[in-house]
Amino acid sequence: IVEGAAEMACLVAAMYLSQADLRPPGLFVRLLALPLVVVTLKLIWSVRLAVNYYRARNREVAEVLTRMSTVHSRNFWSCSAAMLTCLSCILMVWHAIMFLLMLGYQGESGNQEEAFAAKFLLGESAAFVVVNWLIWRDCVNNYEDSPDEPDDLRLLYNIMKLHKRKAIQTFKYSDLGGTEVVPISCVVCLEDFAEADYVAQLPCGHTFHPTCAHKWIMEDWRCPFRCPLDIPKSEQPTEEAVVTPPHGAVDAVATIDVEAGGVRS
Repeated sequence: IVEGAAEMACLVAAMYLSQADLRPPGLFVRLLALPLVVVTLKLIWSVRLAVNYYRARNREVAEVLTRMSTVHSRNFWSCSAAMLTCLSCILMVWHAIMFLLMLGYQGESGNQEEAFAAKFLLGESAAFVVVNWLIWRDCVNNYEDSPDEPDDLRLLYNIMKLHKRKAIQTFKYSDLGGTEVVPISCVVCLEDFAEADYVAQLPCGHTFHPTCAHKWIMEDWRCPFRCPLDIPKSEQPTEEAVVTPPHGAVDAVATIDVEAGGVRS
């Protein structure tokens, strides 16, 4: 973002100096218009990525899932990496062309304003050829993409869809006082709820810690009480993607009598 803002400012300054001091003025302004459009696009795209990253940073898991959107998808970030790399290549080539043109520029002798404008364009073009080459090189050397999406990431997207559709709702535990049955503890971790805790209520109405509910759902695509989740069959994970829940967690929930709503002796 900082690089994009600096490059945009330099291009605007170069266009102003070209219009005021270089001959013919319209030629250089038109040559600088394309990189200005490309830089603007790159800056807007980068700002969008940064805003959505900071919206989810240092947030509760349940809040992150409710704030997730297409921008947080793996495909979008892969597309963004490819797009920013291509835009840097375009800018690198265009700044190189401007650098070569300014090397051969012949101005009026004794015109200091024209000489300053020519030197500014020459230095600005050379600097951003190097900067965009470094960005391109960093993306090519460090970006790695695998053709297959990990199963846990696909399951996380499905949990995000449940939150978006309000199938899973999050509340503060203190806000559950008006319901008929208020659970005292989370049956997954067996810890009591605190008044300030956030809880996740699944479509069946059972309540757990958000992190406990998400971990369980990612391993066994249903409620810990064996209730099905409200999600279309086409979006459910395949049998190969479902992992058997931890032995201890299964034993803890297996002692619960669903119909009676209590604990078996």
